[in-house]
Amino acid sequence: MFSMEYRLGASRVDETGLLRCSGMVDLMQDCSGFQLDTEQALNTYFAEHGLGMYLASRQIDIVRMPAYGEQMTLKTWIFDCNRFYGCRNTLLLDAAGEVCAASWCIGVFVDLSTARGTRIPQILLEQVRLEPAYEMEYLPHKLILPDASQPWEQLSDRVADRSMIDRYHHVNNARYFDLGEEALPEGYAYRRVRIAYKTPAKHGALICPRRLTTAEGCWIALCDGQGKPYAQLLYSDIVPV
Repeated sequence: MFSMEYRLGASRVDETGLLRCSGMVDLMQDCSGFQLDTEQALNTYFAEHGLGMYLASRQIDIVRMPAYGEQMTLKTWIFDCNRFYGCRNTLLLDAAGEVCAASWCIGVFVDLSTARGTRIPQILLEQVRLEPAYEMEYLPHKLILPDASQPWEQLSDRVADRSMIDRYHHVNNARYFDLGEEALPEGYAYRRVRIAYKTPAKHGALICPRRLTTAEGCWIALCDGQGKPYAQLLYSDIVPV
């Protein structure tokens, strides 16, 4: 398990003074990246073979959002790994050690020269440290869009600007949460968000948000001009057990 401390500052809170969802994802990504840095055998192999890891999906169950100035701890670990992908948990805890949010995600191994999935040697897997999965409700990593009779609402298009791009030269995973939040109805409350990443959007890409509200929650599809999704999100007010 890897952990890091963080005091919530102004750069990651919203207009109410609470941690933004995208800010939480930023912190979870940082913690996960630092944990991955400790996997020396994996990092050496990645560097020698031009490999990386792309996130395929994430589920976040939210108990509460911390407020400005709160001291927080993030903890992360890998609980499953095979030759094609790995699964990890990440927790956000407050100063009392209470869980504010729990996440699980899937990351796939990718050849960075082709952006295609690849597999790593079995002997390398034996060196990856695994810990038991956190006790939470694990929903399918794939999001099946509803076959609804009502049409999706088309929202204002966005362009992927430089501020969204990360070291893999595409829109950072957390920025899709910014786009998703912007597409939600005003004041929409949720306790769980799930995202499925499809095709990485690159600098200058046109991103066309669509929205549909059903009994399951609010669906946001972030698509290109032809309707092909970059990412799909589902926000719901289900209270995590």
